[in-house]
Amino acid sequence: MSHLLSILILLPALASLGMLLIPSDRKQVIKTWALGASLLNLALGLGLWFGFQPEAGFQFSEMATWLPALGISYHVGVDGLSVLIAMLTLALTPVAILASWNRIKHQLRGYYACMLLLSSGMLGAVVARDLFLFYIFWEIMLLPMFFMIGIWGGERRVFATVKFVVYTLVGSLFMFLAILYVTFKHHALNGTWTFDIASLYGLSYTPTEMWLLFGAFFLAFAIKTPVWPFHSWLPDAYTQAPAPATFMLSAVMAKIGAYGFLRFLIPMFPEATRTAAPWIMGLAVIGLIYGAWIALVQTDAKRLIAYSSLSHMSIIVLGIFALNAYGVSGAVFYFMAHALATGALFLLVMMLAERHGNREIAGFGGIAKAAPWLAATFVFVTMASVGLPGLNGFIGEFLMMIGAYGANNVLGVIATTGVIWSACYMLWMVSRIFFGDVTRPENKNFKDLTFREAAVILPLAAVILWTGFYPQSVLSKVEPSVQAYLQQIGVAPAKAAISDAHTPAGSENATHDQGHAAPGAAVSQDH
Repeated sequence: MSHLLSILILLPALASLGMLLIPSDRKQVIKTWALGASLLNLALGLGLWFGFQPEAGFQFSEMATWLPALGISYHVGVDGLSVLIAMLTLALTPVAILASWNRIKHQLRGYYACMLLLSSGMLGAVVARDLFLFYIFWEIMLLPMFFMIGIWGGERRVFATVKFVVYTLVGSLFMFLAILYVTFKHHALNGTWTFDIASLYGLSYTPTEMWLLFGAFFLAFAIKTPVWPFHSWLPDAYTQAPAPATFMLSAVMAKIGAYGFLRFLIPMFPEATRTAAPWIMGLAVIGLIYGAWIALVQTDAKRLIAYSSLSHMSIIVLGIFALNAYGVSGAVFYFMAHALATGALFLLVMMLAERHGNREIAGFGGIAKAAPWLAATFVFVTMASVGLPGLNGFIGEFLMMIGAYGANNVLGVIATTGVIWSACYMLWMVSRIFFGDVTRPENKNFKDLTFREAAVILPLAAVILWTGFYPQSVLSKVEPSVQAYLQQIGVAPAKAAISDAHTPAGSENATHDQGHAAPGAAVSQDH
């Protein structure tokens, strides 16, 4: 399908507008419309995943002139660094809508319209290959999340919304000014206007220009990810947002901030990146330990997982700025692993809070006997979050720790302690909620998973298990683009493809040859 990406971007946005035609009192129709649109988009998106050829570089590309006088175009495409986040957006949107089914009680049209528009914005930001187009989608993402937190959030939703928006807008403003400067610089050097990302790579800057531009882009992406110390909006936004919105915020939107490091910051300013990388890795290690330690003292289960997310996103930043094949491939793989595990935990805590009336960990206790399926599911997802071997969290963390140690052995060793702290606070929470004596009489009759709740959580658990035992199903899509990417930024890639480690012995040589047949072609060839 020649216009697949455009269809995937536009379909949820048009479905969002279509909400206006549905009477506000037809609640079941509104929910069915939103779920149907998201499932249709996912069905179409399967062609993106199964049609993607790892060795072919950017694929499904579309380009149309938009503002030719300024060199602005509608240019989209996916490679191995972006296809996984694109699929996460498509797959998790119907999960978030189904999780919202009987939980959003007012202004349903607005809520589901925001959820669909959020999906369009996130997908557009990931596949954009024009810097101006990327910035538009980057801002579109903010709008629906602003409304979802501010209208359907918790008691302190106004404070959380203002904090989230102020932080994000400040970072976006500096990035916008940097984008304009970069395009002016290209015009001064080459005599043409362009916002094409590939054309803006490799420009020459003075040291002052380079560091100011690097800082502007870094700030925007560091806030969105977030990177310590730009994280303070996260616990409030994650806690006050309705759980399905928190699910999308942590599972996808935060990953787009980390993706910005890979797609824009590092290849546009490789020299500054190599100089700053040890310092950024240091910030990541601080964020990793800080998030874990703060999580240890939380009494609210949702806030505990919010700080857990900060700690795990710091591991992703650590892997990205290790600037080697293990670190980058592990980070991209962990986009998925973290999205599934942490996202599922937010939804499970929502289910617990609905039954109990609040999220205070001390108020639970011994509910595994009354709700064995809920307890088993929660424990399974927790094991994925802490990196149990056999589940996908282990694969991503293992690769990133190897990459971090290879880049800086001191920081790598310190970072590994984060795995221990993660196990401490997660297992402490599980123990207090599900095991031991029943602390309250109402917990004896705790309601187990319903069919609809199982339909939300079990697909996520199945993917966690499948990609944990068979990570090559994802790594084989990612690794060729990572190899080409490292060559592009002037870092020698690993001699062997990471996915070779998961290849059957009989096909090892064939996979190795295929993975390195034409790394240069992966940068420029379109499908």
